[in-house]
This record gives sequence, C-alpha cells and structure tokens, in this order.
Amino acid sequence: MQKRFIIAAIAALLSIPLAVTAAEKKKGGGFTAADKNSDGKLDSKEYVAYVKASKSGADKKDEEIMARFKELDKDGDKSLSQEEFSAGMKKKKKG
Repeated sequence: MQKRFIIAAIAALLSIPLAVTAAEKKKGGGFTAADKNSDGKLDSKEYVAYVKASKSGADKKDEEIMARFKELDKDGDKSLSQEEFSAGMKKKKKG
C-alpha cells in the first residue's frame, strides 16, 4: 500500500513543470505554470509568486507587483484571467 502511494507521489512530482520554456510561454505556459491550483485564473498570491520567481521580478517589492496586478485586473474580480495576464505580458514586451 505504501509503495503505491510513494509511486503516485513521485509520478505527481514528475508532472509538475519546474521551469517554463520559451515555447511554453508562447502557448500560455507561463500562465499555466503560475496557476498553481489549476482553477483557470491567477489570484494575487499566485501572481506575486510567479513574478518573484522570474528574473526581472526577483528584486521587486510586493507593493509594486500588486499595483501591476490591479492594473491588469480589468474586470476587478481580484483575479487574472488568461486573457488579462496575456494582454499584460504583451504590453510589457512592447513597452
């Protein structure tokens, strides 16, 4: 019984993306990797963790990141849809 549990736990760990490749980012992989609970939206904690894990966001303060989160949350539901997140990433690349 314990062997099955251990094997299942290892299998689950192996399916977790440890890094997001450039190709995955183009397909929305950044959003998928950030959406830890897989509910199809990013809450503020998921967004802050995602930004802080990135190269460009490692030194940013939570207040800065939250200001950007609020800016991206166009419908004001306190979460980012994939569309809101993607629009924000496109805008960041242009500017």
